[in-house]
Amino acid sequence: MRQCVGYIFNLIHRVYLYLLSWVAYFVSFFYNGNKVSATAQTRQIDVGSPVEGEKKKHNKIKTSKYTLLWFLPKNLSEQFRRVVNFYFLIVTIISIVIDSPVSPFTSILPLSFVVLVTAVKQGYEDWLRHKADNKVNNQIVEIVHKGVINEVRNSSIAPGTLVRVRRGKEVPADLVLLCSAGDKGKCYVTTANLDGETNLKTLRVPPPLVGFTPDILPHDMKIEVPNPVADLYTFYGRLEIPYQDSLVLTPDHLMLRGSRVKNTEWAIGCAVYTGEETKLALNSKYTGNKFSSSELAINQSLLWFIGLLIAEIVVSLVAKLWIERRNRERDLYLGPGNPIPAPFGSILQDLFSFLLLYYYIIPMSLYVTIELYKFIGSLFIAWDEDLRCEETGRPAAANTSDLNEELGQVEVLFSDKTGTLTKNLMVFKSCSIKGLMYEERDSKLYDVERFDEPVDVFQTDIKFFFKILALCHSVQVSNEDMKKLSARLSVTGNMQLMNFFKRKKIKTNNTNGSVVDNVTWNSIINENGNKIDYQASSPDEKALVEVAERFDITFLGEEGNDLVLKVGEHTEMYERLQIIEFTSERKRMSVILRDRDGKIWLYCKGAESSVFPLCTNYSCVQETDRDINIFANKGLRTLAIAYREVPEEEYEKVAEAIKRLDGKSAEALQQVTQQYRTLERNLTLLGATGVEDCLQDNVADTLASLRAAGVKTWVLTGDKVETAINVAQSCAHISENDRRMFMIGIEDSTTLQAHIGECSRIINEPSYRDLTLVVDGTSMTQVLDTAYAPAFVNIAIKCHAVLCCRLSPIQKAKIVKLIKESDVRPITAAIGDGANDISMIQEAHVGFGILGREGHQAGRSADFAITKFSMIKKILLVMGHWYNQRLATLIQYFFYKNLVLGNIMFLFQIHTVFSTQSIFDSMYLTFYNLVFTSVPVLLLSVTEQAWSSEVLY
Repeated sequence: MRQCVGYIFNLIHRVYLYLLSWVAYFVSFFYNGNKVSATAQTRQIDVGSPVEGEKKKHNKIKTSKYTLLWFLPKNLSEQFRRVVNFYFLIVTIISIVIDSPVSPFTSILPLSFVVLVTAVKQGYEDWLRHKADNKVNNQIVEIVHKGVINEVRNSSIAPGTLVRVRRGKEVPADLVLLCSAGDKGKCYVTTANLDGETNLKTLRVPPPLVGFTPDILPHDMKIEVPNPVADLYTFYGRLEIPYQDSLVLTPDHLMLRGSRVKNTEWAIGCAVYTGEETKLALNSKYTGNKFSSSELAINQSLLWFIGLLIAEIVVSLVAKLWIERRNRERDLYLGPGNPIPAPFGSILQDLFSFLLLYYYIIPMSLYVTIELYKFIGSLFIAWDEDLRCEETGRPAAANTSDLNEELGQVEVLFSDKTGTLTKNLMVFKSCSIKGLMYEERDSKLYDVERFDEPVDVFQTDIKFFFKILALCHSVQVSNEDMKKLSARLSVTGNMQLMNFFKRKKIKTNNTNGSVVDNVTWNSIINENGNKIDYQASSPDEKALVEVAERFDITFLGEEGNDLVLKVGEHTEMYERLQIIEFTSERKRMSVILRDRDGKIWLYCKGAESSVFPLCTNYSCVQETDRDINIFANKGLRTLAIAYREVPEEEYEKVAEAIKRLDGKSAEALQQVTQQYRTLERNLTLLGATGVEDCLQDNVADTLASLRAAGVKTWVLTGDKVETAINVAQSCAHISENDRRMFMIGIEDSTTLQAHIGECSRIINEPSYRDLTLVVDGTSMTQVLDTAYAPAFVNIAIKCHAVLCCRLSPIQKAKIVKLIKESDVRPITAAIGDGANDISMIQEAHVGFGILGREGHQAGRSADFAITKFSMIKKILLVMGHWYNQRLATLIQYFFYKNLVLGNIMFLFQIHTVFSTQSIFDSMYLTFYNLVFTSVPVLLLSVTEQAWSSEVLY
């Protein structure tokens, strides 16, 4: 029997691996076997004819891992892939097969307990995922089938289904917009759940379908789209309408799942991507595990203990063989001894017996106890009232419990600026009009050289300036406010305005054509003390329209191409001929209008670097440039304002050229825009605006505390250098007394080498202190693409603050990776609030996402989600310290108590001539790890506070 033990063990191991491979195969088949990836580059969808019988394309979202039927085999397969669990499984099998010196239950019960607890924990977490999935999948949505509105479950939507989304509702799948209740086929959405931006985005119905309702949509339409990609801003397709040329589809035609319809009664779209193929699902997919540094320390310690276990087994086995060889005579009560030399089966029996006696050196319940500790510890983050948002009541959240102790070891914090250090809430502060600087105080405008009394905003230049702000934008007025305005119109209304409201299909009793008096207008606009609710695609635009309203130049809304302003006591109507959209390349937007006198005007606003070259009044350009620099030094965001009266003949010439273009292909659309851009020349600069991005609460105190604790902060932003520096000063990231080193505009390696040499000389000075490094995106491109990266890291890591400006999202992630993988290898954390920060957040050891009112993709993609930057102070300095100290105590205690038990067994063998006898009762050995030594240390690890929060703050 004993001679066959080795063969039996090998057979069991092979059978186990064989069964494991088959379980993995079947699980993989049932979970992934029916998901066939498309081999073609594009797919064609019949509009109004949902795809049937293709389960892979339904709109069901699935984030859970298990099903009830396959939970047990799949979970066991995952658990026993861990080396430690497999080790204890082998030990348990050995204790059953051989003549064990201890009861097999000493191995079976602890292993079963560990596996059971882990399975329950993972099952509970997966049940929560199932619950969230069912909530989403069972939501009721409206679809259009043969012109009739039906209500169905969200999960039943398939490609080709026509879906109607009402105002305020979330879009249930990726839809191509085909009908809209908005003016000229427009539909306004917010994408806060996708990219963190709460501002309005404008989508458009394809031109031939503008004005259509679902019951008169052309039949047999087809949509050709490419295979799904995760990029939120990439989409190109083709719409084929019978007897018409095909139309190009762009991101302006795609309603993304997770976006929310705003300021539009309803919109209807055809589902093109559903379920796991939507951009929301593709961006929510798991990107890989993060492992804490404590796991590495545990694994290294386990290697030493495994070495000790092997050494004790070898010593005991050799000692027993040596003793039996020297003492061949045995007492009668011991029975007949083994022949000399001992057979292989006997040696194997002794080997396994010593293994069963000493295997307690390896702490079996360490991992499950750590998992329980981390799970309970992560709940404290959600329960902490200091981490709950006062405005919304939303608590902080730990999306993973694996990195709790890493919070107390962070050495470098990478932070976004806009929306993270600042509120992304823009407030108008100053402006420059024809070389004169003004500031707003208490809703009044003052000349900065004379604050004794406010200026008259209805002076010609000032009035014209704020009229441009009220007209040159893409801001919308909510339908609710439009209804309030019309409902409150008295009999002293304006016939022109009445026609405007009629076109808006808003009921009004006003039939008089007289001018509306100012008192009535104030009662209309300020009903119940509320201002008009403007909805904008940019917070800067909203701030500028609101300041114009405060100075009695109020934008009341639009209908089609008609815009209406209230200027003092009068109303003015404008016909909007064209909007030349803002792009990151142009850095400006323009609007072309026709006033009541028939004159055509082009109003332009944008970055000074983009607008100034188009202007001809050079003296005003110089004066405005001076004022813009003053605004930037105050940390204000700036925009230049210019205008031009366009001759009728010139505009008609451009309009005629545009008529000759079909406007359907992507190239033709670009040519249309290019034709309008020819009008952006010979502008007259009027002035500039200065808008403040307000700081988050307690940002300065938080950064000061982090610096005092030894955490170095890097601010990574896309803003220009001057604005970033002044915001960094205002939030105490850098001080005016710091010695600053600049790497700005470096475009070649020679210049980079010179700058790095100079910075290295500065940091090697004996008296250097409080150094700040300021770098821009151009210079970082050179650093990341050359061999000077290690030298840059050596400089940056010695600075107490680093400010990186004009960065792209990918550069942010590369900077984090550069520091994380440097020779110093500091523990890094990153915090941001938008989709452009996700790559940085996921690259760092620990990622924090700022949650907004409507949720953020950054918050979902991060390890920890919070609502304010200041909360990071308690998380890192207090809770991080507690987590780290508690886990260290837990690990040390576990290794200590198992080492004590294992060595007692070893020492006892010396006194029993290595007879493989146990000194402890089997029941004691069973409960030693499970209860006696695990529960107390677990309770200690979740409650111990070596230092109070008041001291750590």
